Amino acid sequence: MVFVKKSKIKIVFVLVGIILFSLLFLNLYNDFLKDNSYDKKLSSINSYGYTLSPTDTKVYKDNYKLLEDLLNQDNINFEEYAKLISKLFVIDVFTLDNKVASTDIGGLEFIHNDLKDNFKENMESTLYKHIESNLDGNRKQSLPIVKDVIINSVFETKYIYNNTEYSAYLISLSIEYEKDNDYQKNIKLTIINDNNKLYIVKGE
Repeated sequence: MVFVKKSKIKIVFVLVGIILFSLLFLNLYNDFLKDNSYDKKLSSINSYGYTLSPTDTKVYKDNYKLLEDLLNQDNINFEEYAKLISKLFVIDVFTLDNKVASTDIGGLEFIHNDLKDNFKENMESTLYKHIESNLDGNRKQSLPIVKDVIINSVFETKYIYNNTEYSAYLISLSIEYEKDNDYQKNIKLTIINDNNKLYIVKGE
């Protein structure tokens, strides 16, 4: 009987130790998430779902500020709106240096909701495929950084998407990188106006 009582006491101590360890681990993990810059947002345009993160580059932040100012106006210039989200999309997609892993896909905020999953899968298997994890901040891999995006042309038109006709913009852009590389230098985007919010629905 004494042996059984001691065993029960040991089991209780072990269980208490496991619980205390688990609580300590959860506290440390939550503190890590709070301090992790990848999970923080500097700003957000709530009604549109656009956000700004500390890891975004200066050229992205500058264009984001222009977009924020534009969308706070009473009368929005939709052509300028289309130009800005096309630039932000390109900067975010083709700047790989600030991505923490191959699953950290840029530009998703600007794509139509119906296309996000397919776009993400495509990027993970192509452009983002060889990105090494940088969760510890010690990645040695050299990755491209977009220095500037030039708008070459803007064409206002109509576009049929999911059997519905929308007002749309066709925008042609050139991409400049901080260092010369073999990554994509030109892109054409199709952007639709769906209830006064613009979405990218096609890129080539």
